[in-house]
Amino acid sequence: MKPELLLPAGDLEKLQYALAYGGDAVYLGAPYFSLRARENEFDLENLKKGIDHTHSLGKKVYVTANIFARNRKINSFMPAVDEWLKLKPDALIMSDPGLMMMVREKYPDVEIHLSVQANSMNWQNVKFWHKSLNVRRVILSRELSLTEIKEIRQRVPDIELEAFVHGAICIAFSGRCLMSSYMSHRDANQGVCDNSCREKYKVHENKELFLEDKRNPGELYEVKEDDDGTYFFNAKDLCLIPYLKELHEAGICSFKVEGRTKSVYYVASVARAYRQAIDDMYAGKPYNPALMDDLNKISNRGYHMGFFNGQPGADAQNYAEGVTRYSTRRFAGLSQGPINESGYMPVEVRGTIKLGMNIEILGPDMKQEVFKVKGILNGKMQSAEAAHTGTGVNYIKGANGIIKNGILNIVT
Repeated sequence: MKPELLLPAGDLEKLQYALAYGGDAVYLGAPYFSLRARENEFDLENLKKGIDHTHSLGKKVYVTANIFARNRKINSFMPAVDEWLKLKPDALIMSDPGLMMMVREKYPDVEIHLSVQANSMNWQNVKFWHKSLNVRRVILSRELSLTEIKEIRQRVPDIELEAFVHGAICIAFSGRCLMSSYMSHRDANQGVCDNSCREKYKVHENKELFLEDKRNPGELYEVKEDDDGTYFFNAKDLCLIPYLKELHEAGICSFKVEGRTKSVYYVASVARAYRQAIDDMYAGKPYNPALMDDLNKISNRGYHMGFFNGQPGADAQNYAEGVTRYSTRRFAGLSQGPINESGYMPVEVRGTIKLGMNIEILGPDMKQEVFKVKGILNGKMQSAEAAHTGTGVNYIKGANGIIKNGILNIVT
């Protein structure tokens, strides 16, 4: 069976682009009960819109309710589940065994997927969830190697296995991190991580073994520094696009992409690349290395294969001083319709576009094309030297043809 490409839907717009650019399914969070509780527009109204749109395309949507709940959330949980299930999502993604038991008691047939937050790392664990709570699919821990995945499939052949193949990696077991909470009282598991692990630090003057957080002068932490500097736990991003065939043969039925809080450009670009890789694999074609060129265009921390071949070494961390993000493109905007008779295309501007710039445009079913900006009209149809972020729809001249769901990027 052809593996599923499962993409993040941080909001309705990202959901639409994830599906348009090749996703077979999307996952989205329920406010108050998901790990993106504070960056989430999916109230019941938008949840219905998202589920209806996804199902209209013949695709699937999974509702994420994967918190480890405290007592105060127990009483309100099942009333929320009742409302979600009226909208007919294809599955619930969960991690808390108590909440899962509550769902099973009232809805014995609802499909449940075990969240990566549950840290399922061995075949006996997978078997337990399958037998005890009739979990249909387990999203495996990011810390597993290909060899370990193969053994899980061999030992528990009657359950679906999902694995992350792309996105940011936390220095913790699959996101259960304490550092952000410790450093700034912002809970990473509530979607407000301050990325303390990726900040730059320095050894404090006259105190060689104490670290100073540059955001909080005078606050010291004991540490040692080596010749590569002091970027702590700055993991490169996971990218397994060259290894999808091996993962599928090992028993993975769903390839999952991280990034509900990332941009439309990120979601669409990653979807597009992995869609092509999966289609090529299924058609018996070899992996196309040029797909990495497309992934390098989006902002990333450098790519690594994570635990795919076992324990990652020092090259899995980004120690380069002053460089923690890479990209060869900058997100410029989204096309809003066809080019008019005067050659101008309506664009919702997301990054400043200037006359003479080289702009790359891509769509779900087209090759990337680069054009030079030959004219700009603002929202009042007046000539302008630049179209700025926050000014809504402007009109850009230089592209050819009709671009549906097109994404514009500045060539850097």
